[in-house]
Amino acid sequence: MPSSDMNTADVVPPVSTSFDGGTEADHEQLLFLHHEFLRANDDLDYERLKSVWDDNPENRHYNTNGHTYDGLPDWENIWNFYRPQFRLLSPYSPGRVRIVVRGDMACISADYVSRHKEWIGRTTEHNPSYYRATQVAIRAADGWKVIHAHFSVQDTGTRPDRA
Repeated sequence: MPSSDMNTADVVPPVSTSFDGGTEADHEQLLFLHHEFLRANDDLDYERLKSVWDDNPENRHYNTNGHTYDGLPDWENIWNFYRPQFRLLSPYSPGRVRIVVRGDMACISADYVSRHKEWIGRTTEHNPSYYRATQVAIRAADGWKVIHAHFSVQDTGTRPDRA
């Protein structure tokens, strides 16, 4: 059954964190980075985002709206566009987080991330209950920074290969 036909409120998302590679300090810093990134996304807090996102204008973000954004100015523009259009109902839930560290690069992936919001004046806007998030981070002179983010809808229905 497609997720649009089921009640995703009945799904209990898993919450866990696992690491592959890196030091204990890397783990702590990268997990903090991930959570700060999601907090910034909850509130569309551009100042918080700037503290975790590397400022190279070629760094890319793929949004659940299907569009590609380049650099911090694109983040600011899209967040300024969306900020007055919704109200946050509850903060994110991190879902199942996996952090892989290889030298000065890390991949942070999470599924069953939730963000519950209410669109103001619209009922037809795409609003997934759960999504997947991937961030690529590099170790910079001032600590770990995100250089790429990709968000996509999390389907909570049965996988086709298991139907």
